[in-house]
Amino acid sequence: MISIVLELFQNLCCCRGFSDATIRVNDKRYRIQRLLGEGGMSFVYLVQLSKNPLIIDNGIATPELYALKKIICPSVESISNGMREIENYKRFQSPYVIKSIDSQVMQEKDGSKTIYIVLPYYSLGSLQDSINRRLLEGTFVSEAECVRIMLGVTRGLLCLHDPASRQDNATSRVNVDAVSMTYSDETAMLLEDTPLEMDMLSSNSAGSIAYAHRDITPSNILFSSDGLPVIGDLGSCSQADITIENRHQLSELQEWVNDNCTLPYTPPELLNLKLNQVLSSKVDIWSLGCTFYTLMFGISPFEREEQIHGASLTYAINTGKYSFPRNSRFSEGLLSVIKKCIQVDPIQRPTTSQLLNLLQDLDT
Repeated sequence: MISIVLELFQNLCCCRGFSDATIRVNDKRYRIQRLLGEGGMSFVYLVQLSKNPLIIDNGIATPELYALKKIICPSVESISNGMREIENYKRFQSPYVIKSIDSQVMQEKDGSKTIYIVLPYYSLGSLQDSINRRLLEGTFVSEAECVRIMLGVTRGLLCLHDPASRQDNATSRVNVDAVSMTYSDETAMLLEDTPLEMDMLSSNSAGSIAYAHRDITPSNILFSSDGLPVIGDLGSCSQADITIENRHQLSELQEWVNDNCTLPYTPPELLNLKLNQVLSSKVDIWSLGCTFYTLMFGISPFEREEQIHGASLTYAINTGKYSFPRNSRFSEGLLSVIKKCIQVDPIQRPTTSQLLNLLQDLDT
């Protein structure tokens, strides 16, 4: 019976544009099913192992699927960023943060590098997918479900922000960093010009560093098969505490924000970078507040402000000008949590631990 199902599945695959395309990562070959998304120099494919292993679920044989991210790296900087992303997917040991399954850096004939990262495929989709479905169906999310999702995302973010929350897993990570990640000697030589990144890759001190995601949005929150919210896409994740010390660094950060951050969820301090400014993990608290608002009301707070009053999106963000819909179904306690997160002054926002306590109080 399984062989019949397998044959049918293979026949169906032959009708697809990617049916014969495969990608090899270390000792495994993956068959591409379809393109899931793309952006800049990266592509994400839905893939399965070419040997077609099947999972038996309620008597039904189905292929085990993965998301495979391909990153084209034409420059030293792009290689450095890709190597950092590989490490990010192995650094945070939490059920609420995505982890990679395999990864490899490949040398291309033209001298460039291509990075492959094999990730879990989340068939339930993202928080944005869930929000879109509710909007189409005309249904609403309950406060209890909101709090459940918020708690999970905040727990995941705590793993990024608080090094102490990762200490229990530090020992188990010591021998994991080099597993399933290969790169040529030439790649290592290229990366000698980026000492910070190589230090992050080779040193165990990374376990004592606070990290910030810097692009928390509903599209980057995924749902596992058991319904847990999982923080995804760690390509923008890097050291949380940054001081802008010179104009070159300022210019590079401004360009980075334009390329990597989603405007409706970007905090004002990232839109108004200046010399001697200190950035922290509080950037994620603002984005988290905007994401929670979108979960509750189906639209981000500042896009709603733009629609209602015609205000510039950037102006609304910089001034912190937004409002809640009248006759909200949600409690004042939950609305208060959102207000605490969306504060123009980062100092006024709660830490991740404080936010977790606020949400746990609502969950009791």
